[in-house]
Amino acid sequence: MQPAIRSTTASAPGKVILCGEHAVVYGQPAIALPLSDLRATATIDDTTDDTLTIVLPDLGETWRSDGAAEHPLAMLTRLTLDRLGAVRRGGLRITLRSAIPIAGGMGSGAALGAALVRALASHCGQALQPADIAALVHESERFYHGTPSGIDSTVVSHEQAIWFVRGDPDAVPPRSPLIEPIAIGRPLHLVIGDTGVRAPTHLTVGGVRERWRRDPQRYESLF
Repeated sequence: MQPAIRSTTASAPGKVILCGEHAVVYGQPAIALPLSDLRATATIDDTTDDTLTIVLPDLGETWRSDGAAEHPLAMLTRLTLDRLGAVRRGGLRITLRSAIPIAGGMGSGAALGAALVRALASHCGQALQPADIAALVHESERFYHGTPSGIDSTVVSHEQAIWFVRGDPDAVPPRSPLIEPIAIGRPLHLVIGDTGVRAPTHLTVGGVRERWRRDPQRYESLF
């Protein structure tokens, strides 16, 4: 008798950095908010084969583990299953959708990752703390952005307004990120204008880093 095919869905919000964008990469504080009305969703279905399939309908992409080059979201899937100590029998089909503009500075990559980790944990009958989700997503974001600060993965995983200062794992002793929740004192309206111009984060961050290297004194002053 074959096991029943199960389906699990989870989501995570986008984000906006109110102040400290780019500067946060260089150790300066930043304030970020979750955008709870803009969400990414991960749906996980069991399959009868041993293949991991990742479907990204918004991009018109499908990735399969049987012969394809590594995919950052496949790596995140494996990291999460290892963290959960899950032993898989059969395959998984993961469908990821997002209402968050891609390459618009609103954390679409981090939200997809957090939704995926949450869905995997739920599918395995487990729960992960927001800090654990953020750590897993941060690890995978290195594939997207090279040296991410960790603020995106943190705010979308905690779904809480935060004051954030980047940590330094290479310091002696290692320094953890400073994460302080911010209470919103009263209701407010936040309007975000989307120009429609797409700017991949790793290119934008790389451009700032190159200018910082050429004139660090000026850019440290700006930060």
